[in-house]
Amino acid sequence: MRNFRILVRESLFPRTRAEGGDGLAPLAIVGPVDAYTDFQAIVRHNEVGSWSLTIPAGHPQSKLLIPGRGIVVFQDGQDEPIFSGPIRELTKTWDAENAGAGTAIATGVDDNYLLAERLAWTNPAQDIHLASVFQWWQTNQAWPNVAELLRRLFLANAQGHASRRINRLFIPGPEATAVFWNDDTALAARLKFDQPDLLVSMLSAVYGFRIRFVWHPNPSEVASNGDPQATGPGILLKLEPLMDLTNEVRFGPELGNLRGYTYKVKAPIATRLVVGTQNRTFRETVQQPTYDSEGTVTGYTETEVERTGPERWFGYFSNEEYNPQWWGNPANTPADKQHTLAWAQAGFTATETEWGVTAERFKDRRDIPWQWVQQSGKPTGWGQDPPTWSAQYRAIQDEVDAFNLAQGPVAAISITPLETPGSMFGLDYNLGDVIRVFVDNEVRDEIVREARITSTVADGPRVQPTIGTYGTSETPYLYASIQALWGRIAQVEGREDLSHQVGAIPTSDFTLKKAA
Repeated sequence: MRNFRILVRESLFPRTRAEGGDGLAPLAIVGPVDAYTDFQAIVRHNEVGSWSLTIPAGHPQSKLLIPGRGIVVFQDGQDEPIFSGPIRELTKTWDAENAGAGTAIATGVDDNYLLAERLAWTNPAQDIHLASVFQWWQTNQAWPNVAELLRRLFLANAQGHASRRINRLFIPGPEATAVFWNDDTALAARLKFDQPDLLVSMLSAVYGFRIRFVWHPNPSEVASNGDPQATGPGILLKLEPLMDLTNEVRFGPELGNLRGYTYKVKAPIATRLVVGTQNRTFRETVQQPTYDSEGTVTGYTETEVERTGPERWFGYFSNEEYNPQWWGNPANTPADKQHTLAWAQAGFTATETEWGVTAERFKDRRDIPWQWVQQSGKPTGWGQDPPTWSAQYRAIQDEVDAFNLAQGPVAAISITPLETPGSMFGLDYNLGDVIRVFVDNEVRDEIVREARITSTVADGPRVQPTIGTYGTSETPYLYASIQALWGRIAQVEGREDLSHQVGAIPTSDFTLKKAA
């Protein structure tokens, strides 16, 4: 049976005994909290989680919860915390429903808040006055993969200039990212005071990796904060590849480990994207007259000056992720779908004709170094497209892929598991791993996007995982599959099934199959 142990940890900036504090080291364990009446937490794959803890205000343990401190949550059978994070808000309520001394509620975020604690400076090792030395943060094409890019990013900005140092953040060495497959993200990355959490979110739409910040009793054993003498508790950055556990972790009514489920479908926010890249730059020869002492022009000097023109390359993209393979093909379109040919040939996608949404959005990507060049044989002003093999094309496509997932249609499934040996979150599978769920005779393999961790007086400790596609805060699932389920339950025989043949969105090039 699952059991949680909730501990209070000290602040990053603890008070000494002389200041009325406990004299503990930063992030040290203060003591347990087991008198709570309600605990709720959500951990999210590569995003910031949240939590709340309710406890009688008159209980001595409520005095442990003060600004700056946080919690560390363990579950039986696991050495690493299942959750950890700081307090962000404290509330005390006294009324008819909260009699006696009242109720104290502490709320906060998990330690993935560190994803957004530091910006990606262009010159992170130096004072801000030297930021313009580089136009972008200097990456190295020798960095082999997305995990190493992120490791270097947090290393440079959390352990770079002394004024920005996060003393109790420990970052592992390059051996931690050696298990990932190679890619060219370091070559394509262009960062200038960007928020790393937004970068991580975008990369999560394309690549498969798990990044976590979690409390550790002595992280200097496995990582470094830049101080070779550092000891004691801290926050450890963990970068891990995802695991394919579809043969090991399965949920379904027939398996006896699924209490119930609900699902729904939702229209896209936008279906079309305009991307604009870098302005055209060129060099121009400027003539300036020279004069003698009488003011008479004696000649000219010529100087080359770099100019920036208004011309930019713009691309227009539609979300075709959910088009059936036959969409727009007269030879392959089924007989009962022939009426869709006119829509497809007019440029509409399957999602657009299903939901009636054709909304456009614009993304300004001046950081992508593809300048406007006149396309030969086209009308004046027609910009040449980047070659499909170029890094610029890859960067544009990454932007389009992220847009398609973030703005596209959503299908949601929420499962309530009955945890059994071999199917316990945090022990047998984790955030980002791929598991299998059986729903209405459908077999679905999906990523674990979040998990709701709860412990109440009435229900005891529980974990409710969320599985599905990128980009939803509610329990998501593969859109095409759930749309088909919804259509079957609604029993609308004449409804178009525009997405039943769509394959699963690739979850990751880095997803590893668990060894037998």
